[in-house]
Amino acid sequence: MSQATNQESLFSVKGIVAVITGGGSGLGANIAKALDANGARAVYILGRRADSLKKTADAAVNRSIVPLTADVTSQESLSAAVETIRAREGLVNVLIANSGIIGPSTADLFAGGKTPSIDELQSKLWSTPIEEFTKPLHVNVTGAFYTAVAFLGLLDAANRQPDSASRPKSQVIVVTSIAGFMRNPAAGFAYSASKAAATHMVKQLSTSLAPYKIRCNGIAPGFFPSEMTESVPFMQGLDPRIEGNVSSQICPLERTGSEEDINGLALFLISRAGAYVNGCVQLIDGGRVAIFPAAY
Repeated sequence: MSQATNQESLFSVKGIVAVITGGGSGLGANIAKALDANGARAVYILGRRADSLKKTADAAVNRSIVPLTADVTSQESLSAAVETIRAREGLVNVLIANSGIIGPSTADLFAGGKTPSIDELQSKLWSTPIEEFTKPLHVNVTGAFYTAVAFLGLLDAANRQPDSASRPKSQVIVVTSIAGFMRNPAAGFAYSASKAAATHMVKQLSTSLAPYKIRCNGIAPGFFPSEMTESVPFMQGLDPRIEGNVSSQICPLERTGSEEDINGLALFLISRAGAYVNGCVQLIDGGRVAIFPAAY
């Protein structure tokens, strides 16, 4: 078997420098641990909660995870993180914009497939202050955009290294959500709108960064156990990651996503295996979008 088709070489992330926002918990923490376990040179996890970042870093088997307190909605904070990483590494191979919030939920309005009265609908939606509605867009779209812009210089530096011809070109990965495709605003109008916007931003960044050979791809997860989903009723009780513990009416595979699912996709996109992928938004939802009114 040639090196080009050797499994270890094809999916290798050895020696890379990665940055993951929202890396202190959930999907970001899982991906960080996977990169560390598979030989990444350094994995910088950014977030506002120092304790969560430290917990994730302490769990790294190869001790390559570096916690950095940062706020993706602050240009000053992002610039400080960039300068720290520039001084230590001089480049970034992959940036994963993963920070996100849900914002005002409409789950109680439509729970169990019910249709609220027009008065109930208007009252619930109107009671949300405008500034609360815009918060998810500020974090999930604006924060992701400025994070990508902040790291462009370091992503470009990775493509200018002497060994760059033998490595995948640098990449921005934005973690969006299947909520951006669903016509039912289960998680909330604000969250769904923000993820639809983030998904389109992936496509525009891919086009705009093409002349610089900086790729941009998206990951659109369905249900995964995390702090953002722990209040969902079917996430409680039996382990939802085990097949049979989730209704087929929620997900055809009758389970949520697992650490292996998200890590496998991340390793594919970051390694030589995914080096020709650019401008792609990859669903990872067990088929949930396929059984609901949606546009993908």
